[in-house]
Amino acid sequence: MPPLDMNMNMNMNMALPSPVGAFARFRPRYNSDLESLLVDTTPPSTKLVPPISGAAQNYPSFHPYWDAELQSYMYLADYITKTASWRTDCSNAALNPNATWGGKATIPPTPSKDMTQGQLGGEVLQILQFALERDDRFAEVIDQDDADGAINYWLGMLKISPARHPGTYLMVQVARRIGEHVVMCLKGDFHSPRPSQLSPAITPMIDPPATPTFPAGHAVQSYLISYLLAYSLADALGNTNLPQHMLPAPTSTLVQFLANAPTGALFDLADRVSENRIVAGVHFPTDIAAGQAVAIQIFIGLQNTIVWTGPAQPWLPCLRDAVRTEFPQYTK
Repeated sequence: MPPLDMNMNMNMNMALPSPVGAFARFRPRYNSDLESLLVDTTPPSTKLVPPISGAAQNYPSFHPYWDAELQSYMYLADYITKTASWRTDCSNAALNPNATWGGKATIPPTPSKDMTQGQLGGEVLQILQFALERDDRFAEVIDQDDADGAINYWLGMLKISPARHPGTYLMVQVARRIGEHVVMCLKGDFHSPRPSQLSPAITPMIDPPATPTFPAGHAVQSYLISYLLAYSLADALGNTNLPQHMLPAPTSTLVQFLANAPTGALFDLADRVSENRIVAGVHFPTDIAAGQAVAIQIFIGLQNTIVWTGPAQPWLPCLRDAVRTEFPQYTK
């Protein structure tokens, strides 16, 4: 049989379906010469496009929401531009002595390379105690190891669909992108070793990431996602219709947020995902405490950006407004 005579443009975006109904493409797309056979291509060429209408003499812009992972770079650029001291602020947050984690006792967020032998031994002991939960949390730890797997837990909790809630989905991806950027810069600044580098007693469940350990990236991104979603659905005082969520005012300082941490399922999820990194043996508890504080500092800075206060250009949506529009049942 002779091969088919066609021009083939294979779109290999083979995304798997997500539990919240994300769009998936399961086969390549073939473009043939059929279009040129069906369309009248004789002059004039102006008949191939619609006429320009209106005084502006402009065609419509691209869709306001496009590839969320890539569009998130625009919000990252805005955050960096408008928060000039973000690196120093986030570094100081990581070292804040008032940091608390998950309502537990105060944990001094000291990078592992700067710990005393006694401090390091105490951290290792906590990791070994958490390791007793590996059997119960095995599936979670494996599923949450990469960013997409972890993010699906937030999408599932609020039933966020990329198709039905594009603004909210973009907000989640913005939290992921900005959190990743900030935490990788801080990891390079602190340059602290992973637990298994310092103690042979620790055998991680998974291969430790090839990055320094302090602060924990999963913690930064997890808490930042929860802060942005919860406070998008709250008023200026922190009042929200999200069931069982109690939120201090969004204008709270870092120390106030740490002393009076918000509660509710979104923050329980952030605690759980972050804690699973200790269970896996790839992070110290101190890394998590620092990650939470950094996430709060980023959230404080984002309240002065397009994410929160509105677009500088019509093609860059205000994501807080978008989340409120897409989930009106929870807004105050």
